[in-house]
Amino acid sequence: MKPQFPPERQQLAYFILGCCVLCPVALWGVDKPLALWLHEDAQGLQPFFEVLTNAVDKVYMTLFYSADLGGVPIGFVALFALFLLGRFLLKVPSAGVFLLVGLVLLNSGVATNLLKIYFQRPRPDAFLLHGMTGAGFWQATTLDYSFPSSHATLYFSLLLPVAWQFPKYRWPLLALPALITVGRLVLELHFLGDALASIGLVGLLTLLFSRLPLITPRTPFRLRRSFRKDFTA
Repeated sequence: MKPQFPPERQQLAYFILGCCVLCPVALWGVDKPLALWLHEDAQGLQPFFEVLTNAVDKVYMTLFYSADLGGVPIGFVALFALFLLGRFLLKVPSAGVFLLVGLVLLNSGVATNLLKIYFQRPRPDAFLLHGMTGAGFWQATTLDYSFPSSHATLYFSLLLPVAWQFPKYRWPLLALPALITVGRLVLELHFLGDALASIGLVGLLTLLFSRLPLITPRTPFRLRRSFRKDFTA
């Protein structure tokens, strides 16, 4: 009998696959015409997205970086404390989501910065002024790189793991990071391909770290093996 994967894990895997397929299409075929169209027809939306992004950024910075404990930002301390409290004191299995968010947030941020430095893709505003060939990799003339999107990475890291853990609330939870990501395109700070790469990266890290037993409690190996034998006998 073939092993059955949880439907949530399958859905997340398909989501990642979709981002991986669409990202190259956007990089080489959609990004430049979309950036031109947004520049010409979406200028009126920029004030709204600028106010929204600044407000959300301010809330995030207050919650995560308004203080620290031994040099660790208070937001990460709070996530770890909530994980310990829920997982070991209150015995709530889903409390692993706090650790999952912290791990995804930390690692996706590092990966995004490294990818930015490596690919050196110019932002849409630079493309509109100077142009670029192909996908634009290694063509930036400043240190302000576009690929992937730090904002998309940040806010999907905060909420995609929670949406994966609680599928009933998936779309309301993903509304904010999706809106912030659209705003990055409208504000001419990122291309669609940048956003898709960020979202795919966050999805991949969520899928990988969710395998940790502290995050997703599993039946002990011997019991699983015994159950499988009884079930397939």
